[in-house]
Amino acid sequence: MDKQLEQLARFVATADDVEGLTRPLLALLQRITGLESTYLTAIDATAGVQHILIANNSGALLLPEALTVPWQDTLCKRALESQQFVTEDVAACWGDSDAARQLGLKSYISVPVMNPDGTVFGTLCGASSHSVALGNMPHLPELLRLCADLIGHQLSREQVAKLADERATETELQLSRVRLIAKVSELCVAGQSLSLTAGQTAEYMFESGLCSQAVAFELVNEQFVAIDPKQHAWAEVVNTLRAGLNPETRRRSIISIQISDQLQQKFSDFIQPEQAALLLKVFAEHQLVAAIYIQLAAAAAELPENKAVLASVSNSLSLMASRLVDHQALTQLNQQLEYQAQHDALTALPNRRYLFDELARQIARAGRQQLSFFILFIDLDGFKAINDTYGHETGDEFLREFANRLRTAMRSGDFAARHGGDEFVMLCQFSAGASATLQAEQLVSRFRAATSGNFELTDAIFKYAGPSLGVVQWQPGDITDGDKLLSQADAAMYKDKQQRRKQR
Repeated sequence: MDKQLEQLARFVATADDVEGLTRPLLALLQRITGLESTYLTAIDATAGVQHILIANNSGALLLPEALTVPWQDTLCKRALESQQFVTEDVAACWGDSDAARQLGLKSYISVPVMNPDGTVFGTLCGASSHSVALGNMPHLPELLRLCADLIGHQLSREQVAKLADERATETELQLSRVRLIAKVSELCVAGQSLSLTAGQTAEYMFESGLCSQAVAFELVNEQFVAIDPKQHAWAEVVNTLRAGLNPETRRRSIISIQISDQLQQKFSDFIQPEQAALLLKVFAEHQLVAAIYIQLAAAAAELPENKAVLASVSNSLSLMASRLVDHQALTQLNQQLEYQAQHDALTALPNRRYLFDELARQIARAGRQQLSFFILFIDLDGFKAINDTYGHETGDEFLREFANRLRTAMRSGDFAARHGGDEFVMLCQFSAGASATLQAEQLVSRFRAATSGNFELTDAIFKYAGPSLGVVQWQPGDITDGDKLLSQADAAMYKDKQQRRKQR
């Protein structure tokens, strides 16, 4: 059975259609069962007939393809009704079948092949004019059912493909409009210039055959100016037509312009008789900024499909215009949001998130270039007392002034961040050729001096004894975990804090 299943898997993997799957399945069933003929049928219940679609004949019994028999007299109908799909003695089971007697059928198998909707498509059958010991094949019903299911699934796939082809044929007439909409949408999504995109859109509308004339304009000082200088003469036409619009129609995105006989005569070189004139307006934040004037056959202007295309063109251009108007403000807003996400609101220093990103960058850069740098951890001793004595507003002002003093003492390439609360972290460059120990001591001394001494704040003046500082050096080959590095610097700061307490 495993060998047969492997063969089935190969048939399914390589089959392109029902016939390509069924023929090897029928041959396989013939080899397994020893029946003279195996075949696939289709049932036409309305016409009351059954057709043999594909057959595999290897013995005296020949069941030709395209054979049609009355459905009522078939063994398949009897097998479906009785749910007996395997028999070694046809005469004993269904002796009333004239077709079985005429063909001399002795052994028979049949299993229904189902449509996707659950109805019966046909049957997968096998027959022989001599007796075959089918009862010695315990897995035969399962194999039949599996083969029928495989054919049913292939039928389902082909029916889906057929429906897809039919739908594609039905929509072929709409493709030119869809292509135009898609092209305009593509232009509007990628475009960075409204005048350029509007001009290109007008060209595509004309080339698509949708209209006999299409001219793009942009609004300058309340007057339409042709985007293409070669079409400048159209500006007088469109501005004159626009002036005759009532306030209600001026607010619409697409308006139909009534051409009077007087205007027809005045602009006879431009306005074609028997043509409908439409103005597609482009808005940005509800402000008119551009338009496309088109002419097309009056009957075409009334088609719902064309109206949908024109509405899509107008909407796409308006969305683009609004996007461009908003672009600068949006860019500024994004920059502000990015800054706020990476900086501490109180001190304007980079925040903890920015600190870890910068620490990772410096580790990667220093590792590539075989450089070293210092991590300086700063804790504001006595900050709680400042808050308790002078209030939180003064405490906040102290933090801002402390941050300013850090900035003043920083060298080029140094980085300072507020780690949180009353803690700050600095990343400082290492100078090659000098003692690391000496540099670390000078670093601590410089920042302690800068952040100690008198603080003259708005509501308080006091002398600050300075923060506790801990410094560690990172060298290529050291750990790269930011949390662990800061923990090491924090531990160094804590040692400094302990020593300072002993000295008081």
